[in-house]
Amino acid sequence: MDKIRALVIEELNELDNIIFNSFNSNNIILEDLRKFLIGKSKRVRSVLSILYLKANGIDISDKIYDLLTAGELIHNASLLHDDVIDNSEYRREKETLYKKYGSKMSVLSGDYLLSLAVKYLINLNNKDILNEFINVTQKMSSAEVKQFLNRNKDISLDDYLEIIEGKTASLFSAIIKCSAILAGLDKSFAENLGKIFGMIFQINNDLKPESMKNDNLNGVRTAKDILGIEKTLALKDNYKEEMKELLAELPKNRYKQGLEDLIELL
Repeated sequence: MDKIRALVIEELNELDNIIFNSFNSNNIILEDLRKFLIGKSKRVRSVLSILYLKANGIDISDKIYDLLTAGELIHNASLLHDDVIDNSEYRREKETLYKKYGSKMSVLSGDYLLSLAVKYLINLNNKDILNEFINVTQKMSSAEVKQFLNRNKDISLDDYLEIIEGKTASLFSAIIKCSAILAGLDKSFAENLGKIFGMIFQINNDLKPESMKNDNLNGVRTAKDILGIEKTLALKDNYKEEMKELLAELPKNRYKQGLEDLIELL
C-alpha cells in the first residue's frame, strides 16, 4: 500500500492538512477526535479517487479536496458510530473514543464529523453532489440497521450483498462519482468503478481474522457463513475481474497501474 500511496503522497498530505485544520479547539475530546482523524487511516477512498482522476490527467482542485475531505469525515463518523454498535474497544491499534468516553460521546463525535462534512459539501455549491451525499448517508444508515436487525439470523447472499453495497460500496461510489462530476469526467463510469471496488473491499475485509472474530462475537453473518471460504474468494475474484475490465478503458500510465496494484492487494 505504501508504494501506491507514494504515487499520490502530495495530494494525501494536502488532504491530511485540510482534515487536521477542519476544527480548532482546546476541548480535550475534540483533540482526541483530531488524533483519530489523522491516525493510521490509509485513506483508501481518497486514494482510489485521486488515482482515477490523475489517470485521466486531472489535477486535484480545491473543490475536489473539499469533496474528498467530506468523504473522509463521513467515513470516520460511521466508524465512531460502528464502535458503539459493535462495542469496539480498539481501532487502528488505539483505544476508541467509545472505550475512553462511552457510547454517548462516541455518537456525538460522529455527529460532529457529519456536521463538518455537510459544511464542506455546501461549500461546493452543487445541488447534485449534495443530494448524492444525502442519499449515500441514508443508504449507509439503512444498511447498518438491516445488518443489526439480522444479527444471529441466517441471511441470503442477496441480503449480504445489499448490506455491503449500502454500508460500504455506496460511499466509495459517491466519492469517486462526485469527483468525476467536478472534473468533467464520465460520472456513470466512475460510479460503477467505485461500487465494484467497494464490494471487493468489504468482502475482503470480512475475511480478515480480526473482522471475522468481531462479526462472530456480534452475530453478524457474512459471505463466508453463506457460501464458505472458497466460494467467497471466488465471489471476490468475480468482482475483481469486473474491475479489471473497467480499468482497461483508462489511459495507460502509472496511476492506472496504481489502481491495478490496489486491486491486487485485496
